Amino acid sequence: MTEHQIQTYLWENRERWEELIDYIEFPEKYSFDKDDEAIYERTPEKVLFNEIVDRYSRLYNNLFGLRLFGCEVPLKREGDSTIRADLLGLIEGVSGVAIVEIKKSAQTERQAFTELFAYASHLQAIFPTMTNEDIHYILISPMQERIVREAAISSFLFDEKPVFAYIPTYENDDVNTIRLKPWIPTITDIIKITESAFSQKNFEIFKVTWDEIEDWNAKKHENPSDYMIERMNRISSYATQLMESKRIHGFVFTSQGYPELPYLNNAITLAGLNPFKIAKDNYLITENNISPHKLDEISDDEIKLTQIIPELLNKVKEANEQNEFFYDLVSTWDNTLCGIAFETIKTMTTNDKGLKFERGWGGMTWKQYQGIMLEDALCFNYDIKPTGLIRKLFISYSVEDYKYMEKFGTEKHPYLNHGDVPDFMVDYINQQIYFRDFLYNIFESYKDIYEEFDKD
Repeated sequence: MTEHQIQTYLWENRERWEELIDYIEFPEKYSFDKDDEAIYERTPEKVLFNEIVDRYSRLYNNLFGLRLFGCEVPLKREGDSTIRADLLGLIEGVSGVAIVEIKKSAQTERQAFTELFAYASHLQAIFPTMTNEDIHYILISPMQERIVREAAISSFLFDEKPVFAYIPTYENDDVNTIRLKPWIPTITDIIKITESAFSQKNFEIFKVTWDEIEDWNAKKHENPSDYMIERMNRISSYATQLMESKRIHGFVFTSQGYPELPYLNNAITLAGLNPFKIAKDNYLITENNISPHKLDEISDDEIKLTQIIPELLNKVKEANEQNEFFYDLVSTWDNTLCGIAFETIKTMTTNDKGLKFERGWGGMTWKQYQGIMLEDALCFNYDIKPTGLIRKLFISYSVEDYKYMEKFGTEKHPYLNHGDVPDFMVDYINQQIYFRDFLYNIFESYKDIYEEFDKD
């Protein structure tokens, strides 16, 4: 049986598409409020697993309503090379176009997402301003390759794309017996992604300061007014929008130095997960079996790009290993944060008086930043605004926290046991104290435990 035969069969049987799909029971979600100790079992991968189960079950139910309208559709513009969508369709009651890619073997499925995303790019050129929800990515494939499974999960979690996969099953290689079995990620699949991503050292920090401005800063021995705080929060809101538009997973906040100190600066601090540092950690964990809590011991300049992309040695005629290309990628990524910070301050301090403001800046990791009192403690820190996957995780954690507190109060909660928690989440989600507790809980707490084990 060939991929083309599967494609033809699905097209010819498009009116009975829903009959070809296997019914499945989705795995049970993790509960963090089944008793007063369950909250201690909560981990990022379990929270994300719950998120995947919720979204996959919605997609699964929606896809019974897939209606195919094109088979082997050439997507081509004049002068461009032709790419073909195996099947195109739409989903009843759901906005957008569904792209179906069929791969029969583990060898061919490696190219699946390259082709799916190429089709999607062409559709976005035809229909400008399409959102992530306007294109559904449907892969019919064995899902045997780790890189394919990780690509599906990463696209689903980090890019928030509606990605769904079916595993084709059949008897005696007979296309007439084909069934489509939904593929659901396991918690192990998710751990492989989260254990490399979640580390405070992988957060790049870029901070920009600018001069005191009349009516912007508090006077000595006074706290900033509500209007001053609101103004600074509007600045971070603008930067948050820019970070979201670039799909940066992190957070942003503004601050002002205490007026009693000699340097009364306004400041904006941006944090983003460096994808190249995450790639390094993923390589060390999966290929070298390095424990996540020991990743800090290996510096970025010890890693070569050919280790991260081994195809450079296996598939190309020549590769240059002499230069520190990987270190260059790691060390220059914060230029993106730098650009957002400077654009934000330039835009937000635009005025009709011709005023210009002296600016200073610097970069470091979030772990380093928190250890510098002058930077992080001797100032008024305002609302903190998360972006991307960090935002989704924080919201999920916070909802679970409120569900737990409704049942059991705060006495046994791992980081809200002080009891000083607002009644409504609207007053909770942008406050520094709660967000920082959340960050420590998902990024560092388990490392401290393992380090204690190592000492013993």
